[in-house]
Amino acid sequence: MAVQQSVAERWKQMTGCTLIQAYGLTETSPAVSINPINQQAFNGAVGLPVPSTKLSIRDDDGHELACGQTGEVCVCGPQVTLGYWQMPAETANVFMSDGFLCTGDIGYVDAKGFVFLVDRKKDVIMVSGFNVYPNEVEEVVSSHPGVLDVAAIGVPSEHSGAMLNSPS
Repeated sequence: MAVQQSVAERWKQMTGCTLIQAYGLTETSPAVSINPINQQAFNGAVGLPVPSTKLSIRDDDGHELACGQTGEVCVCGPQVTLGYWQMPAETANVFMSDGFLCTGDIGYVDAKGFVFLVDRKKDVIMVSGFNVYPNEVEEVVSSHPGVLDVAAIGVPSEHSGAMLNSPS
């Protein structure tokens, strides 16, 4: 999960150092993207893809999305596992026919190629037909000085129909 801006600001105040983010998964041994180590200010991104790594933002049908559009982060590269040991069905569930691993993370890539994480796909909350990303709500609430920690969850509602996209 990406670091919240308020956390990065507190880190800078306490240490005098800029917090540098990176992104990876067990399936990517471990790196997908890393911010430049000489970064002077927190940028909210989890970095640029590491060498030889292809990154694609895709919709629920597997179609690649344009720069700046939010969708599932999919990766391909020499560090990405070929599948799950003795679990062909699970492997088939997360790999696309072109070899890209669907990470389950929601994000976007900006015009400079930086990767931004928005939330986990299974955590997205549907409210009145709109996707609400808990991490974005938590970011706003955590910026209040009186808030130590926060968690946004979906709760069924007759009025708004709020619920999680996936019960898992």
